[in-house]
Amino acid sequence: MSDMLDRLEQLKNDDIVPMHMPGAKRNMNICSMQNPYGIDITEIDGFDNFHNPTGIIKCGFERAAKLFGAKESLFLINGSSAGILSAICGATNRGDKIIVARNVHCSVIHAIYLNELRPLYVYPKVIDAYCGIYGAVNPDDVQKLFISNEKVSAVVITSPTYEGMVSDIKKISDIVHKHGAVLIVDEAHGAHFHFHKEFPISAVCCGADLVIQSIHKTLPALTQTALLHICSDIVNAEKVKMYWNIYQTTSPSYILMASIDRCITIIEQDGKRLYAQYIYRLLNLRNEIKKLHYIKLIDTDDISKIVLCVKNGKVFYNVIKDIYHIQLEMASLHYVIAMTSVCDTDEYYNRFLYALKNLDKKEMEILNHLKMIENIDIVKAKTCITIYDALNKSFSGKCELVKLKNSIGRVACKSVCFYPPGINLINPGELITENLVKKIQDGLINGLEVIGLEINNSVNKMNLYDEVHILCLK
Repeated sequence: MSDMLDRLEQLKNDDIVPMHMPGAKRNMNICSMQNPYGIDITEIDGFDNFHNPTGIIKCGFERAAKLFGAKESLFLINGSSAGILSAICGATNRGDKIIVARNVHCSVIHAIYLNELRPLYVYPKVIDAYCGIYGAVNPDDVQKLFISNEKVSAVVITSPTYEGMVSDIKKISDIVHKHGAVLIVDEAHGAHFHFHKEFPISAVCCGADLVIQSIHKTLPALTQTALLHICSDIVNAEKVKMYWNIYQTTSPSYILMASIDRCITIIEQDGKRLYAQYIYRLLNLRNEIKKLHYIKLIDTDDISKIVLCVKNGKVFYNVIKDIYHIQLEMASLHYVIAMTSVCDTDEYYNRFLYALKNLDKKEMEILNHLKMIENIDIVKAKTCITIYDALNKSFSGKCELVKLKNSIGRVACKSVCFYPPGINLINPGELITENLVKKIQDGLINGLEVIGLEINNSVNKMNLYDEVHILCLK
């Protein structure tokens, strides 16, 4: 039996086009590293202390802040999730009210649990009802929540979204600061914004106080690398750093830190040329995709995201992988996402476009027999008990497993989400609705990965509705 390293070596030699993260895209001409075992060290002499940096690591932090335009930047080697936990816990006190976009990553919900926060949800508009894609957060909706609620400590917005939609961070920041709160922006998918005018302006430059970026998603850096930017004096930087220390390992990987540092060097030294070439190729690719008849390119604020509306996302995802050897980033019910980056090659785009043109001709005959699934509009959740109380009840025997079909009207004690992208369909403590149950059922039948359910893997797909269980309050 081969181990994971053998599988990775095999993948490296396979003829697969990586239209997915990480942003290095296996492009050894732009970013490369020797055998990692030869450079895997701990905090030995001459290599500084990650949790008390005074030398080479401190220099890396300062270089990152200068490159991205932040007041101060911290390396994250536990991914953006650790940065989100640090930012939210550092900007709030236990039990505080916090305004949260309903399409936030699950790590935001984890922070809400850890600090026993009381979330006030702001609902982004749906820009494509068929695909069910969230758009921007309306600044007026944020303002309304401040008016109707006293003493809100912070606001958390995801911008860009997984699908590349961007909110007006400048307007939102003005509102947030007017009410004395802190604005935290999960910009995990927007680390590249700062490096070409064709991209939206980064939240770092739009008035956000704390910004988290996953540089591994769209830049030439290894998976699990990210940055936490402190952008203003409004936030208590020392408190944020305290939580940053808590959520980072005390055995930091120098390979990951070196990857962040090398990413900065690549952009500093050759970023202008690389991004000019990238944008030229990317715009040509998008223009060619727009000419297709049945596969629709969805307009996105971030042009690096190739979001394609198709009849059945999972079938399309599998077909393009199995027949054309192209690995996409994700599939939802009616759309797929291909991620691009500065490390893409001409070969990647040529093969991707060739596959799309062929699939466009066959889209009707390949997918027409499939049942059309109506996407469910986003329904405002009804919170019955706090996230903190609901999760604690799930650990203390006060919840029970209920068949999905019998869960309508019950209170969930566990998060449920499609993964990717990891945005919760339902949070702990919320009422389970008929629309929600149907959405989960459609996702299961169509092969989407659902986290948070109890599923017997031997069950036939068509019987999932009868055999899937969800944890509910007794």
